Amino acid sequence: MAITRPDETDLLLPLHDGAHEQAPFTLFLQRLKRRVRADQAVLAVRAGQGEWRWLDSRIAPPPDQDHLTALRAHRVYAEEEGGYARLIRVDEPGGAAAVLVIRRAQSDFSAADGALLARLAPHLAIALRTRAALDHAATTASVVERAVSAGRIAWASFGADGRPLARSEVFAARGGSFGPIAADVAACVAERRPMVVSLRPKEAAAMLLIPLDLPRTPLATAPVALGLMALNAGPGDDAQPALLAALFGLTGSEARLAAAIAAGATLSDAATQLDLTIETTRNYSKRLFAKTRTRGQVDLVRLIGASPARFALGPFTPPAESEEGGSRPE
Repeated sequence: MAITRPDETDLLLPLHDGAHEQAPFTLFLQRLKRRVRADQAVLAVRAGQGEWRWLDSRIAPPPDQDHLTALRAHRVYAEEEGGYARLIRVDEPGGAAAVLVIRRAQSDFSAADGALLARLAPHLAIALRTRAALDHAATTASVVERAVSAGRIAWASFGADGRPLARSEVFAARGGSFGPIAADVAACVAERRPMVVSLRPKEAAAMLLIPLDLPRTPLATAPVALGLMALNAGPGDDAQPALLAALFGLTGSEARLAAAIAAGATLSDAATQLDLTIETTRNYSKRLFAKTRTRGQVDLVRLIGASPARFALGPFTPPAESEEGGSRPE
């Protein structure tokens, strides 16, 4: 059975466009259900050697893992347990796979319905490959975003006209807005050297602008410059103290003092920030320098800057403190 011209519009276009839907292939499955007069049209998918799952999370029970794994690609299977069903599996070169299932409760499907699934299979494989590539790119982008955020770096890319093409979440949230910088971008690119650009003249916020020389792609506008901005810890940001406590066996109070010193605070400033007396702060600092084997604030800042504590990851649960102020073993 050949795919008819109406099927091209009603099924193939939604199938290929469905790779870009937030809920993938929803319209295609609705159209297919109507086309074959099925009670249900669903997709089971898996990535690599992972578990099969229904794309529609409302469907229960979960798919039979062994049964779907045993199916051969591009072959239509008929099943009659608990109703009538037709299944076809497709694989894509990257390792993703999908099984298209249509079901009826009362009457069996025709040979033409099974032939239609076979005709759709190559197109489903292409759409699956597209969606797998999009999901991989999105996952990679999320990891990169997490990495630069952990390093307290905000970024934005700029086109030749100075307009931002993309920006990190933390840039948008904490970097704020910036005025026209087309001239700065043009100068950075023309002179092929980094430049410092003021983001908000009334505040102490600056961005390092770096020229880029990226390969051109047919459909995407390549950025010509990258903007980087260093972020300080925000209010209530306890990620760095957590790492300091884990790295050097510090108590919660000592770790918070170390983080304040690393951010540039003097002991007097740190005492105010942490709501401590200057005497208590000095006592904490002596224990802090002893535990980290540093000779003072400058040495401590250098140590922290070269350690994994420069990265901010996860929530902070300070170690329990004994009456003597030391860490209590768990």
